[in-house]
Amino acid sequence: MPITTRSLFPALLAAALLLPANIYAIGNGIGAGIRFPLFLYQDTTYGASLIPVWREISYVASGTIGGRSAVSILLWVLGTALLIAAIVYFAARRKEDHETFRKPLALLVAGAGVAYLLSCIAQYGPTLQGASGFCRPGRCTAHPRCGVVYREGGRGR
Repeated sequence: MPITTRSLFPALLAAALLLPANIYAIGNGIGAGIRFPLFLYQDTTYGASLIPVWREISYVASGTIGGRSAVSILLWVLGTALLIAAIVYFAARRKEDHETFRKPLALLVAGAGVAYLLSCIAQYGPTLQGASGFCRPGRCTAHPRCGVVYREGGRGR
């Protein structure tokens, strides 16, 4: 049985939600971490933490985190919401013709990638490094490939 793009969609969407999206370092060696769409793992001089995205939302809502960090978290949550929306959209439309849901799915995943990248920029600046540390986006650079999926959507592949 040949592997088709349609049969890869569920695995690719699951991988997008479960694989690390970026790595980062905080300040002058205070700590470092790996950020996933649903949680982050960070190891600092204060200890190691596994922080789910909903706890980060509560930190921002309560005012514990503010400023650039709050904007960064909110953009990250937007990216995660778009990725979850892509998964729900695919689940709802999986029985339909591949061409009817390909473009909106590509736009949702690409939007998540842009939100993740903007989150890094909001925290660390346009060069993704500065006095507050650095960030190395992983999957964010792969999401422009969604543009190819979007453009190819009408060609009947």
